[in-house]
Amino acid sequence: MATKGHLSVNNFTNIATMQSSHGEITKAKDIARYGVVSVNKNASVYDAIDLMVKHDITGLPVVDDTGLRGIISEKDVLKLLYDTEFIGGCVGDYMTTEVLTFDEEDDIVDICQCLMNNNFRRVPVLSHGKLVAIITRADLIRANKDRFRPTKLHDTTMAHPNFLLARHVMTCGLLTVSRHTPIYRAMELIAAGDITGLPVVDDEMKLVGIVSEKDIINLLCDPDAKAGLVQDCMTREVTSFDWDDSLFEICHCLINNNFRRIPILEKGKLTGIISRRDIIIYITQNREHFFSQKSKM
Repeated sequence: MATKGHLSVNNFTNIATMQSSHGEITKAKDIARYGVVSVNKNASVYDAIDLMVKHDITGLPVVDDTGLRGIISEKDVLKLLYDTEFIGGCVGDYMTTEVLTFDEEDDIVDICQCLMNNNFRRVPVLSHGKLVAIITRADLIRANKDRFRPTKLHDTTMAHPNFLLARHVMTCGLLTVSRHTPIYRAMELIAAGDITGLPVVDDEMKLVGIVSEKDIINLLCDPDAKAGLVQDCMTREVTSFDWDDSLFEICHCLINNNFRRIPILEKGKLTGIISRRDIIIYITQNREHFFSQKSKM
């Protein structure tokens, strides 16, 4: 059942009005992405997986003829794929039915606060009770990416032989930032790439933190926030794995935690990253090998 998003703003009563390069942002409709990718509750789970992979999204609204019925997330799908070799039933059997929604006329500050205080990264937007749009953390960052930009820009420098290991699945060629990267530059990269976070590295590519969507949303919700550096808001305690660590351990970690990607290190240096989506694609394309290896654990 969809739940209306009424939030208590408490200490955020005096929050500054958000601004974008296009003017003042006050309502959900000012940044909502209309034209929602959704899945029918009677569809196969594999149809939902195909949509997630094709559109690179972390959650699908589930609908029927009466409207929004629930949501199925990337985390739900990863757990299903990991636990079950052949998934029966339909999306409606596995969806989350309690979904927090907002109306397109709702205050954008309430949505910002909601996405900062919860582990999901997107909320459905309704008009006259019907699903019409989605707002993600990335949408909030994209709309505000110029907030901390200086008036005048200055130049800135930016195991086992047959076992499934992190290096077999990880993505290389990462976008990274340093702790001295300006916040506005990190916001640009996250908005342009529609990614949930950036690894923060030193000059030797050693991981020193992560700056996530949630870190930046937290900054946006601070009415006293000033243009600063990544080190001012990044998360310093980061879960990481070695490139020779078991893919199954990484899968467990991504199922049991609320972050959706994990940095992979080689000799202490950042060498790649593994996301829930990476593992979902790997399992769907290599199901027989995956479960063969899993049975040997």
